Amino acid sequence: MAGSFGACLRYRLTEYNRGMRWLVIAVLVAIVISMVSALFFMYRDAGSGKNRMLKALALRVGLSVGLFLCLMVALKLGYIGPEGIGR
Repeated sequence: MAGSFGACLRYRLTEYNRGMRWLVIAVLVAIVISMVSALFFMYRDAGSGKNRMLKALALRVGLSVGLFLCLMVALKLGYIGPEGIGR
């Protein structure tokens, strides 16, 4: 009886780890896309007074802070361990 509970718990934690892994990858890709768009806007809008680059960089900072907070909450709740995601 206790063995089946442990197997069920391990399965659930593995599912959370898999979800966390994809969340982290998706947010990191969004951060890189934001950086590339800021670089594009820097060259495209040079001297025109538009602030699209500033908005793209602010989005990057927001995504980075959000990812950090999400990882800290996931660590505290036990969705991920100190050894990393998916181990």
